[in-house]
Amino acid sequence: MAEKSCPREAISCFLYFIKEKDQEIGRLWRRATGLLKEGEELRVLEEYNQLTLARRFSSPQAELSLYLRGDVVILQLLLLSPEDDPGMPKRLREAASAEVSLFLGETLLFISEDREKIARLYGDISWRKSELRQGDLYLLEESGERQSYLLLSSVPRRDFFIRFAYIDLLGRKLSREAEFFLEQLAVTRQRRKELESDASKMLAESCCTMEEFERVIDKLSSVYIELAQYLEWISSKVSVLREDIHQFEKEVKGLLAGKDEIFSENMKSYNYALDTLMYGRENFILAQEKVKNAMDVVRMKIAIERGRETIELQHESISLQVAAGFIEFIVVFYYTLNSWKILAGEAFASLSPGVILLTLSAFSSSVVLFTHAVATARRENRKITREMIASVLLILLFVLVMFLLSVKSP
Repeated sequence: MAEKSCPREAISCFLYFIKEKDQEIGRLWRRATGLLKEGEELRVLEEYNQLTLARRFSSPQAELSLYLRGDVVILQLLLLSPEDDPGMPKRLREAASAEVSLFLGETLLFISEDREKIARLYGDISWRKSELRQGDLYLLEESGERQSYLLLSSVPRRDFFIRFAYIDLLGRKLSREAEFFLEQLAVTRQRRKELESDASKMLAESCCTMEEFERVIDKLSSVYIELAQYLEWISSKVSVLREDIHQFEKEVKGLLAGKDEIFSENMKSYNYALDTLMYGRENFILAQEKVKNAMDVVRMKIAIERGRETIELQHESISLQVAAGFIEFIVVFYYTLNSWKILAGEAFASLSPGVILLTLSAFSSSVVLFTHAVATARRENRKITREMIASVLLILLFVLVMFLLSVKSP
């Protein structure tokens, strides 16, 4: 590699996979190293951010490196004499694909410091360019899972390849996230419109009973919960995308030395996806507010309906109390009249009807007032009240009046 010699040309091939089992890594490594005729395996364990260089195999013409990041496996082949075996990257891809089922993509990085040769092969280079610390980087091809670049530079040191692989992996991850999140957002957007329409129809329903109002509240609550779930999903994806974009920008910044046309163009698509997600999140927040307002309107109608029912119950209660008081008055009046007539004897017969009516009415009314005062005291959890004392005094007063009228009568 660059540490041992300074070749003027090289090809670096990065293959990206997702491992399902740890055994796959061992088989993948054996198949890959078997393609090289001779060499020495160097067991290393180096960390770069979240990228681990786990294994390395070195030969005079090539070098293999195995990187790990979670479930992602990156296999890098660095051909130091590419013209001697130009078919090696293809054979490596076929061998690796046979061992690992989930293939994410391939990136080829052509490295040369012979500008005259590059000019003869490609003519005037007009591809997108980014000025790196190592040299000028040109984007040659970007189609689906395959990407290829040209780096006008001598073969860089290993730390460049580690950083480049990490940036390339982040870019692939961001591209997949942006595409998937936008597809899912389109689905949720359609569902949001349906839920908003349902909420409007529910609010427009004509409800006459409390059961109907409660049914509408239940439906609106279900709509509100579903919107909250979608909103939580979008918010989580915004956080994921924002964090990955921040990490991608940070890594690219450490690689650049001048103007940037390659990575900045990719950043436009990532930021567009982020802005679209954030706009979708705002729409879901507004939709939630609409549903919440609809629920408040229905609850207000329920409160009004309950208030109307309460007033009607109060009116009925007052009517019943008046009727009960009147019946109590008649019963007390009747039994007191008969009791007075029996106890007073001939003295009662000498009393004028007006005096009897007035006295008995006053006595019966004081008894009704007493029972009402007792009921009020029990409702308020009180033992004795001023109303109770006053009504008892009135009862005693009119009992005394009836006694005096009976005694004074001839």
